[in-house]
Amino acid sequence: MILSKEQILDLISGGENKKVEFKSNLVSEGSIANVLTAFANTEGGYLFFGVNEESKIIGLAPEVSYEIEQKLIKICSSLFKYPVEVKRIEIDGRIIVYVYISEAPEYLKPISTSRGEFYRRVAASVLESKVDASLKFKPGKRNIKKEEISKLEKEIIGFVAMSFREEEEPALVDYFNAMKRAIKKTKLNIKLIRMDLQEGDYEISQKLMDDIKRAHFVIADYTLNSHNVYFEVGFSRGLNKLIIQTARNETTLQFDVRNWKTIFYRNATELEEKLIPALNYAYQELV
Repeated sequence: MILSKEQILDLISGGENKKVEFKSNLVSEGSIANVLTAFANTEGGYLFFGVNEESKIIGLAPEVSYEIEQKLIKICSSLFKYPVEVKRIEIDGRIIVYVYISEAPEYLKPISTSRGEFYRRVAASVLESKVDASLKFKPGKRNIKKEEISKLEKEIIGFVAMSFREEEEPALVDYFNAMKRAIKKTKLNIKLIRMDLQEGDYEISQKLMDDIKRAHFVIADYTLNSHNVYFEVGFSRGLNKLIIQTARNETTLQFDVRNWKTIFYRNATELEEKLIPALNYAYQELV
């Protein structure tokens, strides 16, 4: 939900509390992740930048506000597998940035930082929570009602949009294999299709569009920023397909996709781990 100026001022005037925290300027990624995961593991909340501890809007320089906005988008894409709101707004001539995190779905809880730490929000503070390992999310172990079991037998198709330039970047093979391993670990009936692996005699563009139309969701990996991926994602969004965006850490996304939730990863192992909850979420939404 996009906040109005009046709603923002009302939240800020209430001071820091269980669902609101202020930062006067840019802080470390670790500190941001701690606050955001704490919100997600409790009741959700707002993190404002450009506001001091006395609830005064001090504002941010334009270049700093942009840097914070992009950092928040990247952190949130890495941590969360559901929609997160990041906004930059000007109030009375002063720029602030805020991020809203809703409470995480139960099957994704508890959400941890990249260091494997779990946090929860208590009043206006963040506390580390020593979560029992048995409570951690386990792929394929969702609580399912008996009447839903038949639904899980349904096969859903995922179209993979990614660079085919494996001679330029051999790791692309590993990334695709990581996607397949992630699906195997979910124990869900998901089939991946990829354009360059299809047999037969066909006109490529038409076959591409036909495959996307019959797919239930799309995994779009932007590593190497291939033009084909941007085209395939644009076509998919036009069809209102569910899309899981991924990219290797150093990838610079173009302006028309960078604000969409993206899973950033360092290597194939991390991609595999981060895809598992995203695939479970996609399957639940589709089924």
